[in-house]
Amino acid sequence: MTTLQWLPPYPAVVYLGLLAGCAVLLWLARRWATSPLARGTVFLLLRAAVLGLLILLLLNPTEVTEIRSPSRPAEMVFLVDCSQSMALDRPVSRLEQVRRVLQETEPRGPGSPPLRISRFRFGRQMLATANLEELRAEDDATLLLDALERLPSRFGGNRPAGVVVFSDGRTTETSGFREVAAGYRKMKVPLHVFPVSDRSVLGDVVVQELAIPRSAAPGTRLSVRVQLASYGYAGHRAEIRIRSAAAPWARPLVTLPITLAGGPQTHELTIESRLAAGELVLEVSPLPGEALEENNRVPFRIASQVKRLRVIYMEATPGGQYRYIRNALAEDPNIECLVMEVPRQSTAAQRLYRINDPSRGYPQTRAELFSYDVVICSDINRGAFTQDQLNWTAELVYQRGGGFAMVGGHTSFGAGQWDQTVWDKMIPFKMSGDHPGSFGEGYLQTPLRVVVPASAERHPIWRIVDDPVQNRRILARMPQFLGTDLVDRAKPGATVLGVTDRPLPVVKVMPVFACQQYGRGRSFAMTTDSTMQWGELFENNWGEGDNRYFRKFWRNVVKWLGENSLGGCQRLRIETDKVIYRPGQPIEITARAYDEKLEETRRYRLTARLKAPFRDPRGLQRNMPVLLGEASLLPGNRDAAYRGRIPVPPLGALRTAAAGPSPSLRTLSLEVTAWDRNAVAAQGILDVQVLNDSEEFRNPQPDPERLEELARVSGGKVLRAAEDLKGLLSDFRPAPGELAVSRQPAWDRPAVWLAFLLLLAVEWILRRLRGLA
Repeated sequence: MTTLQWLPPYPAVVYLGLLAGCAVLLWLARRWATSPLARGTVFLLLRAAVLGLLILLLLNPTEVTEIRSPSRPAEMVFLVDCSQSMALDRPVSRLEQVRRVLQETEPRGPGSPPLRISRFRFGRQMLATANLEELRAEDDATLLLDALERLPSRFGGNRPAGVVVFSDGRTTETSGFREVAAGYRKMKVPLHVFPVSDRSVLGDVVVQELAIPRSAAPGTRLSVRVQLASYGYAGHRAEIRIRSAAAPWARPLVTLPITLAGGPQTHELTIESRLAAGELVLEVSPLPGEALEENNRVPFRIASQVKRLRVIYMEATPGGQYRYIRNALAEDPNIECLVMEVPRQSTAAQRLYRINDPSRGYPQTRAELFSYDVVICSDINRGAFTQDQLNWTAELVYQRGGGFAMVGGHTSFGAGQWDQTVWDKMIPFKMSGDHPGSFGEGYLQTPLRVVVPASAERHPIWRIVDDPVQNRRILARMPQFLGTDLVDRAKPGATVLGVTDRPLPVVKVMPVFACQQYGRGRSFAMTTDSTMQWGELFENNWGEGDNRYFRKFWRNVVKWLGENSLGGCQRLRIETDKVIYRPGQPIEITARAYDEKLEETRRYRLTARLKAPFRDPRGLQRNMPVLLGEASLLPGNRDAAYRGRIPVPPLGALRTAAAGPSPSLRTLSLEVTAWDRNAVAAQGILDVQVLNDSEEFRNPQPDPERLEELARVSGGKVLRAAEDLKGLLSDFRPAPGELAVSRQPAWDRPAVWLAFLLLLAVEWILRRLRGLA
């Protein structure tokens, strides 16, 4: 819209003075004129018009144009608490409650209120967030006051209609909130609050330290020292228990009744080594109203000083076919075999169960899996494993020196699409399930024999007997197989141990047995089966009227695979003074090294490194450990034990560490290496837990009253549910668009100046014509 407005630069009295002055000048000019014609009306009007036009120009006539931009949506700011206390509460954490509310109330579609929402997370520092996945409860402090003081600098040119604070109210600061809330009220930006908490939370009990021997000789009694702390439960009775992780429902192995003191307290338990086999759990009985029960429990393991190779053997062929390999391994007292089966081989969603404990299957924790040395997977569908279990198995081999074997079958190799998993790199074959013309998909059911290349005859896996000539005859008498998976070729760097004796219809001559080094560990694969149908002759007839050579073959495979295993390593024994540490505490390390004859020695150089598995911000764990510290272990003067220490880094350096058994624990790996000059003689790894003993976990009770005070002083609302937030957001209307005003002087136009010049020219012409110039 365009209007004409008068915008005089001077006061009105100036213009009145100019009018009066002009009138006086016209009167004097007429009175003092020497010619009667000069005193005439025409000249008087022309002069008055010129002077009047000048006065009008001085009044500054201006054309004003106003253009209003489209209305803009109202702005809201969400400020979300991402401190570690927001990980508390079960079954749904405080932060997860916030995420669900935000997902439920997020404006979607044309019927949603026109809002523009900016999200910020706060804790130790305040940061803008682009999506809900960036909201993680990991900061070790809650600086709500600092975040509220910094937030106005992020508003930009337009102040928001309000700020919504999502928090449990538990803050590190103690004063200054009323003043900040009053400042927001003055800015006309109310603080709305959404308290997230469980008012039934009374306190917490946490296991802070656990000191145990890492290994024990048979027939000994072991001392277990535990330090725990309680908050809000002074005078309450509780029990400290040691249970078997494999049988949590069974009667505890050790029980100690205690009275909680309302702070740190130390207790000692004793357990017999015969009861300390397998995975154990130390726990404090949960109390009503605890903020977090997970930090009442700590898993641990006391290894036997008699080292044995521990094998997980999974078999899908029904009818007790697992007994052939199990019995073969049982002949060696230094091999311990855990057997698993699946109830139905043909189903896509297989479920593994242990022969000796059908309620349990493949290890559900990283720590339990790492207590084994070798994994044998015989025709198991990949759907039987979680992604974590696949990752842990690859880590067991690549980083910890374990062994892995895949045996053929309808769901092995490319036929089972294992080339699309993380296990692909472990398997020594280049494989795929796309082999046109094969029977079924990716395999053939046809008789074939295996020829061992001359270059592979001396490989430890094929050392059936000591005499090379007789061994060669035994390998040549290997029974035929009745089927095989199809693979493309052996991978570069793999050792081919056996090939088909003739070209196959689809792939021609194909490798059947192969092995390779994978990281620190080893892997083995056979494309044919070791049980009935494809391998029934192999498992029954390879021997002297029995299957003795079959049994020796599998013992060779397991020993070769487990030779570098850190779990089964007999040349290093590592001890730490505790299992749980706090940031800044030293990890006291004691190690004993043994030579090739397993005699204790001091001639090796020992180093220790503390590592944390890399944790991707998107939640994907990679096989890329982060080095947190290292030290040299030196032999003592009195004995052959090596000793040293590595300090636990501060909390900030532990954000990449893998989560432990509770949100307040992080799992680190202590890797000890024995060097014989520049060659690695032995390696060992222990897991240690680091306790996040921050204020966020010491006092877990929420403080909604602090948040309610912020809302009351700033003029905001207290929101209790998603419906309250929806109602608040629906009250906001679009803000009017900005008004753009432009001004153009109306006198600055050619017509105005032409009229002015025309009046002057007419007066001059008349004077010339009448002789009055």
